[in-house]
Amino acid sequence: MLDRKQKTDKQEYTIMIVPHQGNLVRSFSVRARAVKSGIVALCVLALFGGGTYINYSYQLKVAQADRVELEQYRRTSSDQQAKLEQLAEETADLQGELERLNKLESDLRSMVRSDQTGIASRSGVVRTAPNHQGQGGPQVKPNADNLAELVRQLKTAAKVREQGLEHLHDELAAIQAQRAVTPSILPAQGEVTSRFGWRDAPIGWGRDWHPGIDIANSYGTPIAAAADGQVVESGWNGGYGKMVKIDHGNGIVTIYGHNSENLVSAGATVKKGEIIAYMGSTGYSTGPHVHYEVQVNGNAVDPADFL
Repeated sequence: MLDRKQKTDKQEYTIMIVPHQGNLVRSFSVRARAVKSGIVALCVLALFGGGTYINYSYQLKVAQADRVELEQYRRTSSDQQAKLEQLAEETADLQGELERLNKLESDLRSMVRSDQTGIASRSGVVRTAPNHQGQGGPQVKPNADNLAELVRQLKTAAKVREQGLEHLHDELAAIQAQRAVTPSILPAQGEVTSRFGWRDAPIGWGRDWHPGIDIANSYGTPIAAAADGQVVESGWNGGYGKMVKIDHGNGIVTIYGHNSENLVSAGATVKKGEIIAYMGSTGYSTGPHVHYEVQVNGNAVDPADFL
């Protein structure tokens, strides 16, 4: 068997090259072993080349995929940076709004303190918007951490503002409620013919004490409540004639006398400015007018002190 294989390897193959135009025919011999070796070498080369090509193709696809992913990352990063910058602008605007709210709250509290003695600010230190105009320094692009911290600070500031404005609302509501029950308007239009205090007696002679003011006008002129309150009396009352008496709470009572007609009954609730009667000349009166009287804890006081 071995001899046969050795004989086969020693065999030779003759390769002849025959030209078309009668030139010399060339031939050369190649042993079978060389042919086999060449075929094996070609196969190995083909396998190596194919493997190299396949690996190159794979690496090329990977590189292309990485490039696409990198481009997507760059676009995403650019979009995120644009959004961060937009958010930074919005938070800066919000900071400006909070500063304006701080200034507004400070101004309102100043108005409250000047308008209502004894009502103090519950927010502590009065906050005002900064008045600095300096600029400069390097421009730094915002990042997520900076914006997260800024948003946290803005939320805290907004909460403080909300609490401060709620307290201010309560203070203003208390002032409004107090004003509503304070007799701060005249009950009718007309001429003030007699003021609070000593005066010449309108009927008879001598001087008498006048516990209110008299406002004269045409018969039937509307008479309005000087403040919110509850009607505690409506009807005839001696020298007052037809009279309306309103309790405003806190010991304050107003009286409207000499009316031609009362429009409200005892127990009714009235609002400041609501028409409660019409001007007349009932009781001890020399002509159509309304006697307007203010009492505090049962004592008559000058109505002008409330105007």
